[in-house]
Amino acid sequence: MAQSLHTDTLTINKAGAKKYFQEQENLFLIMIKEHRFVIVLAEGDMLEEDEEDEDHYDSGRLDDFGQLSCKVQLPDGVTITVRKADICKFKVDAVVNAANEDLKHIGGLALALLKAAGPSLQDDSDRYVAVNGKVQPGNAITTGAGRLPCKYVVHAVGPRYSDTDSFTAVRRLRQAVRESLKQAIEKQCTTIAVPAISSGIFGFPLELCSQTIAKELYAYVEAQKIALKEQNTRKCHHFPFRLLVRGTFAFPKTWCPAFC
Repeated sequence: MAQSLHTDTLTINKAGAKKYFQEQENLFLIMIKEHRFVIVLAEGDMLEEDEEDEDHYDSGRLDDFGQLSCKVQLPDGVTITVRKADICKFKVDAVVNAANEDLKHIGGLALALLKAAGPSLQDDSDRYVAVNGKVQPGNAITTGAGRLPCKYVVHAVGPRYSDTDSFTAVRRLRQAVRESLKQAIEKQCTTIAVPAISSGIFGFPLELCSQTIAKELYAYVEAQKIALKEQNTRKCHHFPFRLLVRGTFAFPKTWCPAFC
């Protein structure tokens, strides 16, 4: 029996390896059953690097990042915080970029993110537009994050504000926020940083912008909570999501009586 036993060692020094093997547990069990082999993971330097990598996106560290303006704890474990900080340095799963329809990151927050992320951010954006065309206001797409300390960049195209049709502008801004959250959840993100979309050269009044984004964040979380409950009426699932918003927001007191 010993003669038929073959062993080999593979050293993995890439951060995230431990998490990958844990997530693929069921697949490896099937492979072990079908092909009769065993995988042994040694707890060495690689695992220590993995733990540091996981902490890289640990939401617990966000409590000390930037200047806290507001913090709201919603039911089912969702936390919304408002901070004044450099969004390019947020260690979250996803950062939202206030993009234009062409995904040309030539000014404002988009340019700041591009400088921090490197040219790959613009390259990914150009490839998307070349294949799919412009991104319409109210929509969002996701690319890699380049050198940014996050996993993904969600490019949300907000509306240009007009006093003559503020209703449409508000509706499209809420849609852009909603699509950004959908994109993040599809990538299995649990933390996302959202800027004051459309409040720059697109002319959206900051106070109205803040109120609109805050309302959509709350509405989306509530909608997800209801959907999860409907999927399994016997067990109420948690919606583990942490939102960091860059800007000035006023939350209704009814959202969090203990905090406000």
